[in-house]
Amino acid sequence: MFYDPAKTRFFKDTLLKVIGQAMTAANLQLEDNEIQQARGLIRFYKLLPTLGEDIYGFVEWQLLAFEQSPLARFNVTLLRNQGLDARAITEYAHREECSLAWIIRHAYQSEVVPTDDHWWTFRDGTELANALVDAGKLLFGYGMPYLEMRQD
Repeated sequence: MFYDPAKTRFFKDTLLKVIGQAMTAANLQLEDNEIQQARGLIRFYKLLPTLGEDIYGFVEWQLLAFEQSPLARFNVTLLRNQGLDARAITEYAHREECSLAWIIRHAYQSEVVPTDDHWWTFRDGTELANALVDAGKLLFGYGMPYLEMRQD
């Protein structure tokens, strides 16, 4: 089970082409981490000043694409934390990490995704672009409002 570098590069490039402009418009910045990106983790971050000092929101796109399989999939995870380390142990009371599908199914009680651990699957560039459009709509319709919502 080894990551296919060509697939991870293609995923990042396609992600940026399909929804990169929307991410930028929402003030989400691409985290420049080549090691994470080489293993299929593309992370964006955004300062959330209405939630407190030094509070950030993170959107992670995690690709699973292996050399021996034509089928690939990705998941979207949203995180909220104090500081720029998405998974740091902090004393921030509203630190959170949830999949986009979990937020949709549990926070909004919507069934627009089949399960709370939904992964978008694809076999080629067209399917990937369509899956990214679908996930992007859900991210901006459900995920970002949840991430930016006050929790007190």
